[in-house]
Amino acid sequence: MIFIKYCYNTMKDYKLSVPLDLDSITLGQYQDYLKILGKWDGEDDVYLQIKILQIFCGLSPDFINDLPIYSFESTISHITGLFTSETPFISKFTMTGKNSVGDDTSVEFGFVPKLDELSFGEFIDLDKYLQDWESMHKAMAVLFRPVSHKKKEFYLIDKYEGSSKYSGVMKDMPLSVALGATVFFYRLGTKLQSYTLDYLKEQIMKEKDNPQVSKLILGENGVGINQYIRSLREMLEELTKLQKPVFINAL
Repeated sequence: MIFIKYCYNTMKDYKLSVPLDLDSITLGQYQDYLKILGKWDGEDDVYLQIKILQIFCGLSPDFINDLPIYSFESTISHITGLFTSETPFISKFTMTGKNSVGDDTSVEFGFVPKLDELSFGEFIDLDKYLQDWESMHKAMAVLFRPVSHKKKEFYLIDKYEGSSKYSGVMKDMPLSVALGATVFFYRLGTKLQSYTLDYLKEQIMKEKDNPQVSKLILGENGVGINQYIRSLREMLEELTKLQKPVFINAL
């Protein structure tokens, strides 16, 4: 949804379209914002603020220059505040647009129903595209595909035919859905790593009477597997505290 702000000054009246929430921002817009953020020197706040209004409100530089200062500041505060919003996992969403003959159409996209049934090709593509926000639309095209069959809360999605089939469409998906999926995978990844560490330690301790395993546990200089596992666990705990590193307000 978009809400309209009415801005007034002594010369002109304006209608300013502002995203109401993360549902109103697209993944493509957020990717554009992150590109600008990556080039930002951290000092020129005005430059970044102008880019935010251009990207998320579609404003021209001339329009921005004519904005009353209170509208400028309140709009920036509202938009950057959206990036601190909670992003729950969303399994399905609907995209609307035009079909090949120009008629209005809508397509429901669903998240991969069973992650443990991902194909090797899907897994390789997902692992590659999730590494960088510039390719996040391609990752979303692996995770979300048109719903082919649905019965109550259960559904099936189209077979994976490569990320290129829907990656362009995914640039227009709601940012709320994309962020929810990435946070979900982040949490899942840290939990899996933690479970792996627990399993590793358990298996090693079962074999602690084995001379070779005992040497591994103690280490040549007293720095062995126990300390290594402990350091990894501390690192995972720190990562868990930073579940949304790029979503927060940069100003």
